[in-house]
Parts: sequence; C-alpha cells; structure tokens
Amino acid sequence: MNPTFHYTIGFIGGGNMATALIVGLKQQGFNASNLLVVELDETKRADLTTRLGVKTTQHLNVIAQYDVIVLAIKPQQLKALAVELAPLLNTQLVISIAAGIRANDLSRWLGAYSSLIRAMPNTPAQIQAGITGLYALPKVTEAQKGIATQILNTAGDTLWLNDEQALDAVTAISGSGPAYVFYLIEALQEAAIQLGLNAEQAKTLSIKTFKGASLLA
Repeated sequence: MNPTFHYTIGFIGGGNMATALIVGLKQQGFNASNLLVVELDETKRADLTTRLGVKTTQHLNVIAQYDVIVLAIKPQQLKALAVELAPLLNTQLVISIAAGIRANDLSRWLGAYSSLIRAMPNTPAQIQAGITGLYALPKVTEAQKGIATQILNTAGDTLWLNDEQALDAVTAISGSGPAYVFYLIEALQEAAIQLGLNAEQAKTLSIKTFKGASLLA
C-alpha cells in the first residue's frame, strides 16, 4: 500500500539526487502539484517541468510556503545558501543531502535552526534502490523523523543513526561501496570473456550472479 502524504516539499537544487527523490515520490503517489524545485539553471527548470510535471522557480523566497525543505545542492554552495534561507524558516523541516556538511555547522549557518535532519543517500537511490543514512538534531520530533523516513524511503531503504559520526561509516560503505561492486562485476565479465563467452553473455552472467549472491547474503 502506498503511503499517504500530508505535506508539501520544496527542493533547493534540481540535480540527480533531487530528481531521483521526485521520481520516487511520484511513484508512491505524491501529488506533483505539492512539489517545488528552486533551481537557477533555466534549462534544468524547463526539463524538470516537462519531464516530471513539478513547479520550478529561480526565486528562493517561494520555498517559505513549503512544509519540508530538501537541500540538494553542492556542499560548497551550502553555506552561502543557508544565509539566504535562514530568514525564510519558521517551522519547516529541513533535510540536507549535501555530503560532508555537519548538522551542527548547517544549523549554525541557518541561525541556530534546530528542525534539521542530515541524510546520506547513495547512488542506487537514483533508481529507487538506494540506502540512506539519517541523523537528526536532538530537537527534531518523532513525527518529523517519520516524514523524513517516508520521503527517503521512496528512493530505497533508510537507516537511522544516533551518532552523526556514524554517517562517515555510511559514506565509506554505502557511498563508496557501489564502485567496488562495479569493479567486481567488471572483473567477472572479463573472466567470462576470457573463458569464451561473448560480451553480452558475460555481462548478464556477472550481474545475475552478483544479484543472486546479494539476495542470499
């Protein structure tokens, strides 16, 4: 059964991860009219509207009308953005998916804002098969945690952590892990080709072997 959503979501940044979450949300029945993407790039705005049917704008102030704000921009852009965003915040839940930016640092940049969750999705989230580590500041309510879980679960599974430092381990394992998996699959493919299979057969055999082994693990 699909979840019921009773809130609106504004994304700041319209890159790959924001797009993945929007796709996942829509697949779970989230109404596109309750989504907004703030994006400076005109081409990206047009693409998001055409392809996903969401509202887009280049004006940050519109985000104040939304219940949940997802920060989906590059880490090096976050501090400057936070200074602009701070005056627009009241009771919204803020979720940051910017890698490497500590929750307390972001809270400080946002004027000591405390309704803040840090999320670390990995690349398979782009096909709704990811795993996301989540950490919340102490004043975040259980209801707000539930909202974050509901949103991030549309891109795969979620794992809540009581210690923000544990997100570093999440980054090391689930963030970097897919690259090692790709390497192993490529090695299996090369071995299969050397044993006489063609490229397509080798690819299918390697991927299916890895998938089956993962399900058995």
